[in-house]
Amino acid sequence: MRTKLVVILSLLVVLVAAVSAFAQDRETVTNPTVQTSTVHRFADASQVDGAYARLSRYENGVTMAITTNDLTPGEAYTVWWVVFNAPENCSNGVCNEDDIFAVSEGGIPRDADGNILWDVWEARRWSTEAGIPRDEAGNRVMNMDGIAAANISVQHASGTYTADGRLTVSASLAEGDVPGIVFGPGLLDAQTAEIHLVVRTHGPAVDDVFADQVSTFGGGCDPMDAYPCDDIQFAMFAPVTN
Repeated sequence: MRTKLVVILSLLVVLVAAVSAFAQDRETVTNPTVQTSTVHRFADASQVDGAYARLSRYENGVTMAITTNDLTPGEAYTVWWVVFNAPENCSNGVCNEDDIFAVSEGGIPRDADGNILWDVWEARRWSTEAGIPRDEAGNRVMNMDGIAAANISVQHASGTYTADGRLTVSASLAEGDVPGIVFGPGLLDAQTAEIHLVVRTHGPAVDDVFADQVSTFGGGCDPMDAYPCDDIQFAMFAPVTN
């Protein structure tokens, strides 16, 4: 527990410093565009009761805050920025998993409006007929063409440990900054990007790897994109200008 506390305090110091620096850069901006979103489960797209997320768009960056629940007590979690810098190029006009990950021949099932049919999708996403194939190591296969077309970035926003199944975190991201980047150029335009927040579990908190569990994409998991790591919840924010 002491290791967890030290790591969390260290991350908080870094976060406060980053937010402070970002705030200084936007001192002249008094009226950001503020968006709110419900939080949903990846398992079936159902809404998490009592959970919400907020995104504030400034001239040169964004800030976010998310409060959620229905998580597993004792587990380590991270929250990720998923930035679609060119959302107009997303498949079927909807930015989603199939823009980031390769899709098998059957594809991700969608209705006539392009929305994912979650009950059909979840029934087979981890089966041998899954819409998203995995490589020999167990990691999801990336859709490099989709990533390039929508100019997608994935980078770390925050990480923490939950003792009671609840989580509240905040973070900021300036245009062009790439801390904790997994891939992509970062946020290019704070107004025109579609931004998703993804809550990811790293399994039960383990002292020896806790720092990695709350700061890296595959912390605590081997391979990095397999059990116990999994994307659990998400919130979505559409661009404010086209």
